[in-house]
Amino acid sequence: MAFDYSKWDNIEISDDEADCHPNIDKASWFRMKHRSRVEREDTEAADRKSMEAENRADGERESEILRILAEIKAGGEAAEYEDEEALSGELVEVRTRVKERVDKIDFMEKNKKWNVDNMGTVTHNKTIISGKGSDPSDLVGGMVSGAKGASGKIGPTSERDAVESYSNFVEEHEAVLEDYLATRDIEQCKGKIHEHGGTLLHEHAQSYILLSCLEDEMNGYHDKMVLSARNSQILSHVTELATSLQRHPRDVVLPFFKRIAEEQYRKGFEEAVAGFASRIENRAVEKRKEMDAAKAAEGGGDDDYEVLSKEERVGPGGLDPVEVFETLPQSMQEAFEAKDMAMLQVALEAMTPDEAKKHMDACEKSGLWVANKAQADAEAAEA
Repeated sequence: MAFDYSKWDNIEISDDEADCHPNIDKASWFRMKHRSRVEREDTEAADRKSMEAENRADGERESEILRILAEIKAGGEAAEYEDEEALSGELVEVRTRVKERVDKIDFMEKNKKWNVDNMGTVTHNKTIISGKGSDPSDLVGGMVSGAKGASGKIGPTSERDAVESYSNFVEEHEAVLEDYLATRDIEQCKGKIHEHGGTLLHEHAQSYILLSCLEDEMNGYHDKMVLSARNSQILSHVTELATSLQRHPRDVVLPFFKRIAEEQYRKGFEEAVAGFASRIENRAVEKRKEMDAAKAAEGGGDDDYEVLSKEERVGPGGLDPVEVFETLPQSMQEAFEAKDMAMLQVALEAMTPDEAKKHMDACEKSGLWVANKAQADAEAAEA
């Protein structure tokens, strides 16, 4: 059986350099040829669509003419008002126009220039996703701060939410975290990351490990801190590698461990671990100083404040200032807290004279307000 391959004789290649002048930039020449080809194909497609539409319209007219002619020959009503000869002439014209368009379409198809865009069509498409490990939902609550959780909210909405989220995470996964931190064999670390990657690669896991390293160093468990620091750096490097490759962290676990098996990469990793451990040591020293200073300040401040009984608090009129303050309107409370005379004046002017007098009398009797304070201060100074 013979096949006609002649249609492949007219293949157009937009990046063909044969007709490019040496003084013309090749990239610009290729873009120009591609644009010209696209514009030509769009024009040809529009012409073909227009001719096909006209052929459909003429086909409908041809059917109508044939129906009328058949009715005339049968002696129907059309014989009285239709001109058979004119209809026959129109039928010939319609068929001629249709044939001309069909011939033109055939010519366009036969002389069509083939290129990479129209030489083939996709008949079957298949996408293969490499395993469940690429599903971001494998990470418990999100890998990094700001990851979208199951509720649809992005990250903790407040400091209290952040603390509660961390506390709940540690309560649920502390056993897994401690087991990973105590792992000495690096191959076992790889297996545990595969098994518990959603937990170990979580942002709260990084925070927990950092605090554990600091606590171990402050408590004198230096060797344990160094081991935890190494395991922490494994997780950090996996996360950084995933970010640089724009992949899910679990997808780069094997490439990371394969990389650090090489001498040059292993040295870089060990230097990173040493640097991290050094920062933990320095921070432990600073933290100890901060705790000692805070403890000293707390111990020295015990005599600065004294809790008074109700009898000791009462003012010159026998009223408790705490109780009187709670009975004041909100506007007066805010003025006293801010020690703002203007705010107090505005609050009093908003009340009736009797109400304002009642509250001010209670303030004077409780000691919240001292009438003629400037005069009182002067007398106290003279005494």
